[in-house]
Amino acid sequence: RLARFCRLARITRVIRQFDSLRLMLLAILDSMSSLFWCFVIIGLVQYVFAIMFVNATTEYFSMLEADGGISTHEDVQAARDLKSDYGGIYRAWISLFMVISGGADWRDLYKPLLASSPLYGPLFIFYVFVMHFGVLNVVVGTFVATATEIASKDREALVKYEIRQMEGYTARIKTFFHEADVDNSGTLTWEEFSDHLNNRKVKAYFQALDLDVSQAHLLFELLDADGSDQVTIDEFLDGCMRLKGNAKSIDLNMLIFMIRKCNDNMIAFLDKAEARLQRVEDNIGMSPSMEPEKEKKRSPSGELY
Repeated sequence: RLARFCRLARITRVIRQFDSLRLMLLAILDSMSSLFWCFVIIGLVQYVFAIMFVNATTEYFSMLEADGGISTHEDVQAARDLKSDYGGIYRAWISLFMVISGGADWRDLYKPLLASSPLYGPLFIFYVFVMHFGVLNVVVGTFVATATEIASKDREALVKYEIRQMEGYTARIKTFFHEADVDNSGTLTWEEFSDHLNNRKVKAYFQALDLDVSQAHLLFELLDADGSDQVTIDEFLDGCMRLKGNAKSIDLNMLIFMIRKCNDNMIAFLDKAEARLQRVEDNIGMSPSMEPEKEKKRSPSGELY
């Protein structure tokens, strides 16, 4: 038993190395409840149509008995096919399942129903339409949604996906930088940057990297962190990673935090300045009589105040 447990643990570790296989197994296990209810729904729909087609078979044989039995070769073939495909609820259910699962060509199962009544032909086509374009698409969509939900909750898959996205974005940024650096100096000047962006395809490619180039000079100044009028590849990568996309919640909250901090520092500075000014006034002994005389003004009535 210990050896079996060790083998199982080893298999589990091996499976963890294969992300796709692990996600697939988790999706299958998590979809068992959905699979059961899909089976119930498909089974009920097929059961309803199976009853209709068994009724068609019964009416056909009743009609043959009323006409005196089987008389032609076509009647023999139709009776044989109807009995084989729709001779009971279970047979009809299996035949209808084969129609949607590829076990039989639906045209071969369609022809015997026309012998009983022309009305069952459109009914059979309606069944094929509902199952193929309605029920089965919903079933596939359910499994896809389940797999997507599992992948979004899987921590390792999320980490690897983000790493792949970041590596791909970094590679595209480096490609843009090397194409714009025409003198191969390892730095990008404003002239090289603007000349490269004059190309419409390059401008569209830069837009595809979630970077707004409508104000190219301002963008270059933001990328030039040290103010040297030249952007190195490290500055270019860091700046593009920081400026791509729209403003996020963390950016807005950071801006609010910095504004509040600056406001608190300003208030603290004004309080200290006022306190020091008060001490200076106290030290020099400034009295109210030493304050500069205010300029007198004349009121509309002619009085000084």
